[in-house]
Amino acid sequence: MLDAEAAFVLDLMEKATAAGRPQLHTLGAAEARAMADKLSADGEADPPAVARVSDGTLPGPGGPIAFRRYWPAGVEDKPIPTLVYYHGGGFVIGNLETHDSTCRRLANKSRCQVIAIDYRLAPEHPFPAPVEDALIAFRHIRDHAGNFDTLPDKIAVGGDSAGGNLAAVVCQQTKSAGERMPAFQMLIYPATDSATQSHSRRTLGDRYFLTDALIDWFFRHYLPTGVDLSDLRVSPLLAKDFTGLPAAYVLTAGYDPLKDEGHAYAEKLRQAGVKVTYANFPGTLHGFFSMTRFLKQGLVANDEAAGVLAAFLGR
Repeated sequence: MLDAEAAFVLDLMEKATAAGRPQLHTLGAAEARAMADKLSADGEADPPAVARVSDGTLPGPGGPIAFRRYWPAGVEDKPIPTLVYYHGGGFVIGNLETHDSTCRRLANKSRCQVIAIDYRLAPEHPFPAPVEDALIAFRHIRDHAGNFDTLPDKIAVGGDSAGGNLAAVVCQQTKSAGERMPAFQMLIYPATDSATQSHSRRTLGDRYFLTDALIDWFFRHYLPTGVDLSDLRVSPLLAKDFTGLPAAYVLTAGYDPLKDEGHAYAEKLRQAGVKVTYANFPGTLHGFFSMTRFLKQGLVANDEAAGVLAAFLGR
């Protein structure tokens, strides 16, 4: 059953649509981004104070990649473990601001530094540009760990939705290349399989915020014509070998079309002998991890994810 808070938020969205607010999938990318920014500002809980925040750039294949560093409150020791975080938004919307409150909370609760990555977005920069930026950003921070007050073997990756996809792909790609992988992966309702239609995609895509129409809109912008949907950089669930990948926290939501592919990814990791903490929040929606002003389960999930991260990284 849908939780009362989630039902309330869904009702608000439906009333706004009935009153004339356009749906994201009916807009162009620029208009959708502006609307998403407003929805995020309204939906995220007030950002908690951290010790300090600093912005910077690192070199990327398409030009400088912006990032934002969050240093946890009350932490004075250096170096400390770091979470490299990729925001969600279907590879089309989202930015450093839309996930600011979430990153602050993760930093404080885990006592780890969080570095949020402002990767390039489609349709201006379609696949594989976001993957390239995500991978380059992790490699740069890992290879220049001292400049970021961290250690190369204490750097995790994480993200929500599209960002969860990027985090999983970074782990797989670094493993395939024989490089030092992330120390941990935090996958928040990740998109892991765009080549097949899971049961949850078939049954939950009509009205629970992340609709079939919106998913299709995201992928029309992200994937150029002719891209193979079974490419592991698009559908990491289809990888043949999961052995040796980093330990993981995988979160899903009960009324999320991506639920089954997230659960399947956790199971493939587990079957390969990877340590996995899997959490399903059965009564809530895709996006709840960031809708913390209205969905208190998002706050619970933030704290749980941060706690698991801290445990694996020795905090």
